[in-house]
Amino acid sequence: MLADVTSGTVLCAGGIAAVTAALRRPGARAPRLALAAALVLAGIADLLASDAAARWLRIAACVVAIMGLIGLVLEHRSDVGRLSRLDAGMGAAAAAALAVALGASAPPAIAAGGVVGLMALSRWRPGWCVTGGCLGLVALALPEGFVVVAAVALPLAAHYRERRARPSPEFSRIVMCALMLCAIAALVLLTVGQFVQVADTAVALATLAVVIGTLRSGATVVERLGESNRRAITDDLTGLGNRRHLIDRLDAVTASAREHGGQVALLLVDLDGFKELNDTLGHHAGDEVLRQIGPRLQAMLRTEDTLSRLGGDEFAVVLDPGDEASASTAGLRVRAALEDSFEVGGISVHIDASVGIALFPHHAEDSLGLLQRADVAMYEAKRMRTGHEVYLPSRDRHSRQRLALVGQLSDALQAGELALHYQPKADLRTGAVRGVEALVRWQHPQHGLLGPGHFLPLVEQSGLTRALTAFVLDEALAEIGQRRVEGFELSVAVNLGPADLLDLGLPVEVERLLRLHDFDPGHLQLEVSEDVVMADLERTVDVLIGLRRTGVQTALDDFGAGHSVLGQLKQLRVDELKIDRSFVMRMGRDRRDAAIVQSIVDLSRRLGLRVVAEGVEDAEAWELLAHWGCDEAQGHFLGRPMPATELGRWLRGLSQHAPGPADERLWAPVRG
Repeated sequence: MLADVTSGTVLCAGGIAAVTAALRRPGARAPRLALAAALVLAGIADLLASDAAARWLRIAACVVAIMGLIGLVLEHRSDVGRLSRLDAGMGAAAAAALAVALGASAPPAIAAGGVVGLMALSRWRPGWCVTGGCLGLVALALPEGFVVVAAVALPLAAHYRERRARPSPEFSRIVMCALMLCAIAALVLLTVGQFVQVADTAVALATLAVVIGTLRSGATVVERLGESNRRAITDDLTGLGNRRHLIDRLDAVTASAREHGGQVALLLVDLDGFKELNDTLGHHAGDEVLRQIGPRLQAMLRTEDTLSRLGGDEFAVVLDPGDEASASTAGLRVRAALEDSFEVGGISVHIDASVGIALFPHHAEDSLGLLQRADVAMYEAKRMRTGHEVYLPSRDRHSRQRLALVGQLSDALQAGELALHYQPKADLRTGAVRGVEALVRWQHPQHGLLGPGHFLPLVEQSGLTRALTAFVLDEALAEIGQRRVEGFELSVAVNLGPADLLDLGLPVEVERLLRLHDFDPGHLQLEVSEDVVMADLERTVDVLIGLRRTGVQTALDDFGAGHSVLGQLKQLRVDELKIDRSFVMRMGRDRRDAAIVQSIVDLSRRLGLRVVAEGVEDAEAWELLAHWGCDEAQGHFLGRPMPATELGRWLRGLSQHAPGPADERLWAPVRG
């Protein structure tokens, strides 16, 4: 009797300590007060003389302690889900069944089930607080000799507060092994029960464990299927829907719009300058920008709109309902969302976008058709630098025809379908023609003679830039070399593409072709446009230095229409500037264009560069350019591009007429 009073007093004292700890610690107090209540109940049970009442109080103490420890587990882990709860139920039932089968009384059986259940609920990674609480729970259920352990462990669990555990997967090797052990224990118990006498309570608990295990298996299958489905339609980087999700959404909204006569708009968003960002700061920086873009765009859209990432730097928005006006407004909102800079590694990065818009049912009646037409509109917006464009069928037919040519380009090079036409350049002071520019043409079997605008933009996409340049150089040196043999002192200019200026081996190839055709390097001129130069200025300068070492001349084409500045012009050290035709053709009607042309001529002469005006269409332009001191002119007033054989006849006719530089009557029969 004295021992009972002593253990009861110790437990009640532990309960008071646990209450004090719960009240002094911030955070969730209910679980800690439950631990204190469990100690008090156990203490009262030891103080009572009635064994029946003491037994029920001891059971209540174990249950209340388990409830408090469950609260501590939930406080420690924020990611306890349905599967973990099922694991806890299965483990608790299996452990309690095994304890009952081994002859344990109710309190130890409850404590055993509670400990295993708590461990499973914490995914077998309990913190120190829960571990100590489980130790106190076991001591609480055992005889009086362990009351000191319970009276110390549970107040400490009530006092201690742990940091939240990091989220961890609900399924792991430890979890799998624990589930298998619990299932085996329950099944073995049920099997043994067929041959020996086992308590009904143990059988019931083992059956419950098997049922919960079955539910757990079904929930696992359902959750895995759901996760697999989410992964199938979700972009891993941004968390937005992917292309499959977009197609499914388009199929659904177009079907509904078809049934009810509504409209749907699709916006295709492509980031401008994203490749340069990746090349400069690395792909990790690009990924960080993409992760920031999703929330920005989502915030600018309606709740019923759908935002997806198609891949790379392409996003798509589905407006349902959506007409041309609302789609254009959404396009403006999307671009406005990108106006603020993005912070990446302490650097502010600015990104713009081009938006293509396609409408259902006006532009297409299926999802893939809408995507294709929005893509066409997006590339038009990028090409025209307008920000956003609505699909136009006329542009689509042109684009689709060009797309069909991509697969034929390589064969055309091999089949000899590409040919060169030459446009003459004349000295503005004397009218003498001393050079020509080589311009490529495609004699297509079905479409006839195609100018460079039909296929040159596709050359870069198909990776044929270097092959095309090699062909043009080889053909131009051969044909103009033949004209020189015929007595015409001509130089020839060849245009270089973006891939050429990134190839440090280009000077070696040019030198090889010059030797092959026995062509004087001083009569070959290689032209680069401003936009091509700006793609990679440092690499371009290296290539141009190598070309100058071979003795060839270099020229900056389309000057004034690109983005170069005087410092870069000095760095390039070209021999010649070619004024963009857009200024020359309008200078007779626009004083500002005339001022620009005159300034470029003056700048070139001060820098010691030759200057050539492209797009000279009439005698007035010729006279103005000659008066300003421009060196050479090129344009339809002098002569249109022509094949090499026709160029020879034209030059012979020119030598017979010997026209003056501004005498249109003398030029007319030669041009005609």
